Amino acid sequence: MSRIKAFRFQWSDAWKNIDEGYDSILETSDNGDVILKFLVNTKPFDVILTDKEHTFIDKMIFLKKWNNMEYCNSWFCDGNMWSLDFIYDNTMIRSAGTNGYPKEFPYFLHILHQIYHLPYSDIDKSYSDHIKQHIKHTKITENTEISNSAIYYL
Repeated sequence: MSRIKAFRFQWSDAWKNIDEGYDSILETSDNGDVILKFLVNTKPFDVILTDKEHTFIDKMIFLKKWNNMEYCNSWFCDGNMWSLDFIYDNTMIRSAGTNGYPKEFPYFLHILHQIYHLPYSDIDKSYSDHIKQHIKHTKITENTEISNSAIYYL
């Protein structure tokens, strides 16, 4: 059975202020509960994955191609930043962006919102109309040293 060892998704303004965005972390309890704990506009929201980890992993399998990739768009200043750390089984995915996104980013958000009912953040509302333009001007570089906040996993 597939196991999620770590998950952290952050999407904030350029100063890493999450008041209008997301921050998340994986929580596993001693009794086996698996929960993605989100802050959406600083309000808590839980995505319960207990006994559903394999389904979540299957839906997110496309994220593998984001590993060690950095997405930047220098056409925009003072925009936003995002990062993703996702570790499951023997797979580690680390990716980040500054005003730039992978082409599948809207699909990633769609899964979180439509399947797992994650509330929309203010940053979603601000950038949803502009993401296609951001994607169009995104420069993708491989960066095997992507360094985000510390992430701990089992």
